[in-house]
Amino acid sequence: MVAAAVVRLVAAGEAVDNMMKTLLSAFTATLLMTTAIFAEPVTLELSGGKVWRGEIGQTVTVEVDERGKSVFIEGELTRATADYIMVGGELIFVNTIKGMKPDSAGEQEITPENDAEESEQDTSTPKESKSEAKEMKPLGDLPNGVFYLPMHQMVGTYFRPQEIRDLVGHIDENYGPGQIIVLEIDSGGGSVRKWSEIREVIFEARERHRFVAWITHAISGAAATAFLCDEIYYKTTGELGSITMYSGHIDNVSPDWQLLGWISELEGVLAKTSRTPLVAGCMVKNSFALSYDVDEETGEVTYYADLQGEHHLSRYDSNLTLGAEEAIHSGLGDGIADTKEELAAFLDLDEWVEYDTFGEDAAKSWWATLKEFEEVGPELQRQARGDVDGNTPRERINNQIDALQELLKWSKKLGETGEMMGFSDNAIDQIKRGIEDLKHQLRLLDD
Repeated sequence: MVAAAVVRLVAAGEAVDNMMKTLLSAFTATLLMTTAIFAEPVTLELSGGKVWRGEIGQTVTVEVDERGKSVFIEGELTRATADYIMVGGELIFVNTIKGMKPDSAGEQEITPENDAEESEQDTSTPKESKSEAKEMKPLGDLPNGVFYLPMHQMVGTYFRPQEIRDLVGHIDENYGPGQIIVLEIDSGGGSVRKWSEIREVIFEARERHRFVAWITHAISGAAATAFLCDEIYYKTTGELGSITMYSGHIDNVSPDWQLLGWISELEGVLAKTSRTPLVAGCMVKNSFALSYDVDEETGEVTYYADLQGEHHLSRYDSNLTLGAEEAIHSGLGDGIADTKEELAAFLDLDEWVEYDTFGEDAAKSWWATLKEFEEVGPELQRQARGDVDGNTPRERINNQIDALQELLKWSKKLGETGEMMGFSDNAIDQIKRGIEDLKHQLRLLDD
């Protein structure tokens, strides 16, 4: 606080006497000494057999391998474990780090072009024994495994934001940041509004966790959900695409003004996840095209919003749905894995390990609840309309009231999904009024 106040005075051009200057110098010297004494040392084993040594609070530049390209992140090192570090507020997995260098005021900026020239300044050292290199203990032995959440059937009913929200909360409370969350997707799509809620949940959680989509079948809103993730892997027969928006019924495609807005929203999502925004248009409308070229030497993919590229994905004739092979070849997928063990290899894990079954248990529990309602709901609705058994008017009215009260209980049990199952606020009000009307009829019978 004292140093900050003094700096503000100097910046404002006000006079500072010798005593204040002396105080500032003494405070700064004391601060540096204290930092030196209490700074926590850090030792990290990097890819390529190097070991980096530094300390918490140090300003560093980190070279990260992101989808085969070098990305440079600069900032203060605020947290470090054997598996991940935090630099400038960014969570970085250690197994993606290609190099780290300390920053100083006069140090040359690190770029892919001059990185080789500065290699002598890198504080990394030849790989030492594993016991020496692993001085930093991981928090909860992370991430040696994954958290697995199956996302199946209709978006908005079986496939919901709630299970993602619950799983993230469970992980944050019990395991901490830096986790791998695998969403296994098998869905033909559903509600755009519910997808928007899913987007908010995932994007907020992606600030501290790694989201992986594993695709069996991802169409429409399910495909849009996959695009929210950091990585997308396919099963051999997996497919993803056709994100057309409908109004009320599958035969009623939304008007162009809505589709263009939907395309714009998806383009923003794709840009945020480092994928070409050009894929959005051709998945939503068949009047868009997408082609690409692949540089044979570098493997770099160049996309075109027409057919000038050598490889054509969409040809103005149908909404794009990607198969596994073309997704990988076009740079729109990260790998093909048919088993959990194969997926683990892509995730740089020695084997497939699930820390617990919270995600899968939550999904199965919800699916069982919804399936039960799908079985009993139609009969309850029939009875609520007055189609009930009973030998007397009183018995029939009571049976109808029971059915309406059961529907009210289901509306609470279904929660956020109730609206999609017919429990809008208006419908719930009608149920309550119906119960009161029937109770009134019972009182009339007593008169």
